[in-house]
Amino acid sequence: MGTQVTKRKETDDQALPAFDTDKTTLRENLDATRVNAPVSPASEAQTELSPGAVLKDRFEIVSVLGRGGMGVVYRAIDRRKVEAQDRDPHVALKALSQSWQRDERMVIALQREARKAQTLAHPNIATVYDFDRDGDFVYITMEQLSGQPLDEVIRAHPKGLPVRQVRPIVRGLCNALAYAHNKGIVHSDFKPGNVFLHEGTHPKVLDFGIARATPVVGESAASSQTQFDAGDLGALTPSYAAVEMFQGAPPHPADDVYALAITVYQLLTGRHPFDNLPAPQARSAGRKPEPIRGIRRREWQAIRRGLEYDRKDRIGHAHDFLRAFEGRRNTVLAASAAVLLALTLGGYYGYVQWEDMKRTAPEITFTDLPEQTQAAVLSALSEGDLSREYDDHAGALAAYRSAYALHPRNSEATERLLGLLETLATDQAAGADARAALADNIDDIMATDAFLGAHPRLRTLRDTLEISR
Repeated sequence: MGTQVTKRKETDDQALPAFDTDKTTLRENLDATRVNAPVSPASEAQTELSPGAVLKDRFEIVSVLGRGGMGVVYRAIDRRKVEAQDRDPHVALKALSQSWQRDERMVIALQREARKAQTLAHPNIATVYDFDRDGDFVYITMEQLSGQPLDEVIRAHPKGLPVRQVRPIVRGLCNALAYAHNKGIVHSDFKPGNVFLHEGTHPKVLDFGIARATPVVGESAASSQTQFDAGDLGALTPSYAAVEMFQGAPPHPADDVYALAITVYQLLTGRHPFDNLPAPQARSAGRKPEPIRGIRRREWQAIRRGLEYDRKDRIGHAHDFLRAFEGRRNTVLAASAAVLLALTLGGYYGYVQWEDMKRTAPEITFTDLPEQTQAAVLSALSEGDLSREYDDHAGALAAYRSAYALHPRNSEATERLLGLLETLATDQAAGADARAALADNIDDIMATDAFLGAHPRLRTLRDTLEISR
């Protein structure tokens, strides 16, 4: 394939991402995977891709974005996107180092990272596209992010960020982890280095590389024997790992909450609450986190409870952490008089076009859809309902839009989507930025679907947001 490579020494990292997975699945998806004894990265030179190298006649390497214990992340051009005249043809390409390709479990880990990440479709989780190999190179492709890793942001603010900047970041982090927790997945290596602050304000959680499934009640021994547990690789970051992780306890969302609370503490103060001591040593030394000044009492109490050494005393789910941190959000459902009047009248604006759209749009009943599509629609609706219950409005919006895309004009998807948008539009506590973002979302929805684009309720909402600016 003419791949150009150069040699570079690889450095050790604090954690080696990996997944629990099915080895049979790996062999079905990878041809002739070599299984050798693992070799220490420090003892072997790593082969890196040079700018201009091409994998699978598709991905052209541009530059190195970063290096870690698993391998190298490159910026690459996707030639298929170029052919499709995509405005941004770039992707991030994460390739295993040769050292870790010698350990079959690490190749399995990368495959599972792609597979599990593909099931985590959330605005605050980095999108992973695919898993593949070209000769000696095993890699995944994912969305390229612009901004800064959260650990770099923290280092740049040794006294902490202003609390008004931290609050939306905390919400994004909690929503990402809560979404994974609701799917039975524990990140198991959450830390600032595995978060990217996309475009300066939007957190994206990365590297579900050692994500572990929570135990399933009633799972058979035979089933569990077909999988290896990523925890067996000893892949954790000591200063962010909960006590139970050192003890080899089954994974639990509370493990992520411990790391989340540390991260929030660092965002607000610029320092680790236990001076980077691993949890067992910090507990033995009787270390207690120093209270943070300048934040609300409930915010501090949430952080303190998240930092408890014993799981039984710790907040047990990312959603519960967010609820404790923010308190009950008193979303105002009543609209202003102008909005209420417009919605009551049913949005006469565009009525003629709407009636014409109802007559000409194709009719496809839900029961006429393939069973697999029906199941996917119902799953997306359920996911949206759960996200909305947890006040994860971005996640709910993405899920409802997914359901609608699977079955355009589906009455349940349409009603849920419009209901959510109306709730957000009439939230009197929303700031100007939030309302502007909502208007942009509505513009996108209207532009990509003619039926919704002519819907009176949606057009009324959009006009109301424009007037309120």
